Amino acid sequence: MTKKKNKKNTRPSSAAAPAIAIQSGETIESASRPIVAAHTIKGVDDSGNFYNGHEELATAQLRHQDEFYKANRLFWSSGGYNGKTDDEAMVGDGGADADGVDGLAFLDRYLSDNHDAKRKFDHAVDLGAGAGRVTKLILLKRYSEVRLVEGDEGWSKRSRVYLGRKRAERCSFSNQRLDNITAEDVRNWGEPADLMWVQWTLQYLIDVDFVDCLRILSGGLRKGSGILIVKENRPYGVAREDRFQMDVPSTVGGNERYDLTRNDSHHRFLFHKAGLKVNFMERGEETNTYALSVSV
Repeated sequence: MTKKKNKKNTRPSSAAAPAIAIQSGETIESASRPIVAAHTIKGVDDSGNFYNGHEELATAQLRHQDEFYKANRLFWSSGGYNGKTDDEAMVGDGGADADGVDGLAFLDRYLSDNHDAKRKFDHAVDLGAGAGRVTKLILLKRYSEVRLVEGDEGWSKRSRVYLGRKRAERCSFSNQRLDNITAEDVRNWGEPADLMWVQWTLQYLIDVDFVDCLRILSGGLRKGSGILIVKENRPYGVAREDRFQMDVPSTVGGNERYDLTRNDSHHRFLFHKAGLKVNFMERGEETNTYALSVSV
């Protein structure tokens, strides 16, 4: 699992929820919102199927799980978006540096607004790390050590080159897929994580694995102060913001992989099932970014 920008929509949404403007194209919203009922989570796929509730979606995902994950493994092992650089292969365009700036600013805003004298900055984990873009542009600028967890062996090896020798010396590397990660895997990482960051990665998981993955990962956070950052695409532009959008692998041209663009309510529904609460959230033009902690 690695990174991907949403290329389906071309216009920023004009239907943003009430929020305080931070900068162009970015707003901060209330962390606390009601959790929606499962039957209200509805959406479509790119084959024209409509899913009238979360149960229908989950059933279809489980039916095609092996097919979806096989296609995704092939997509990333074949080079992902095949850009001219490792960054472009990860995100699909040349916006990696700007995204890194935005991500670091989000982290700093959250830490500033939620000061905790007990918080440590020793260990961070980059989940679905790909070439190590988030590690390089964000995590190593604030944390002493970073573990990169990447499901594709080729990209895991490539990340050592991408980071360079000095940065790589501050990192450890795990070749692990998030759809089948276990609590033992997380325990084997050793020291609890002060921060875990997962970006443009959960969209490649079916919902049941999304929940299991986050529940297992949260067990590796430092108790009382550990943070989990999630940044994912959201429906925007011409897309209905109250509907998920699912791309499925096609054997006749078109899409090569499975991914699911979830809206805010859908994400919060799954976070809640994973035992996590939203402490801080920002809405960008194409993405939602969340700072999560374990629910007490």
